[in-house]
Amino acid sequence: MMQWLELQIVVHPDSHEAVAELCRQAGAQGVRLEADTVIAGLPVTEGLDPRRERLMKQLLLLPEWGLPPVQRVEERLRDDSEWADTWKQFFHPFRVGERVVIKPSWEDYTPQEKDVVIELDPGMAFGTGQHETTQLCLEFLEKLVQYGMKVVDVGTGSGILAIAAAKLGAACVWAGDNDPLAVLTAQRNVVRNGVERTVSVQQAEGCEDAPECDLLVANLTAEVILQLLPDFARCVRRGGWLVVSGIILERAERIRSALSRASWQAIQYCEQGEWCAFAAQRG
Repeated sequence: MMQWLELQIVVHPDSHEAVAELCRQAGAQGVRLEADTVIAGLPVTEGLDPRRERLMKQLLLLPEWGLPPVQRVEERLRDDSEWADTWKQFFHPFRVGERVVIKPSWEDYTPQEKDVVIELDPGMAFGTGQHETTQLCLEFLEKLVQYGMKVVDVGTGSGILAIAAAKLGAACVWAGDNDPLAVLTAQRNVVRNGVERTVSVQQAEGCEDAPECDLLVANLTAEVILQLLPDFARCVRRGGWLVVSGIILERAERIRSALSRASWQAIQYCEQGEWCAFAAQRG
């Protein structure tokens, strides 16, 4: 049975989004936000100690970024059943955009006409659809995915974006992640949603092994997106689309400028909370 290190990070709500992103970068497989607390679960695997230590050092930098500091961090070991049960109190079916509905596996939902229902088990991989960056990606996918497209999902996490692309009409979806636990979770969610003939999940760094595609989606961080932009251009066919998110508002102009310099066209922008996303077409 897997164990989880549950972190309860008490901090002012103005810092919630930044802390949640730092937890995700440290390998958190599930993050939720409460009134004055960010709760994250780190899987107890090899490499936990250095990842935890790096997270703690980054949390100390919040004041340098103009954000309220962390007040305290409480830790507790939990097993799989305990960690999963904590999510059941907070995760219920909800709609993203006009058609996409995210549904936990233990709850019933009666689909409306044209609903695209994605069933997930939370608590095992980051990406329940509740975070703004995931929702921004889902809204762009809803607008851009067309029947028969080839789609690439870089940093797939729980597989939610890859599954959404398949259910929105993509003919082939390549999903990659460098975290073996995320790959296993995404594969399970793909089977749970009945799209295993369309979605292939691989352990991979970036999109080096990905096929040429009509649309590439990457919910990462601004820094990683900037590093991978040349690879994205090689992967997306001419006329195809790139969707990037995981970008805090302060870095939006850096991403916009980089896209323009790299000759991406028809740049679209949307934001939610402290986060933003871009869609752009390869010229």
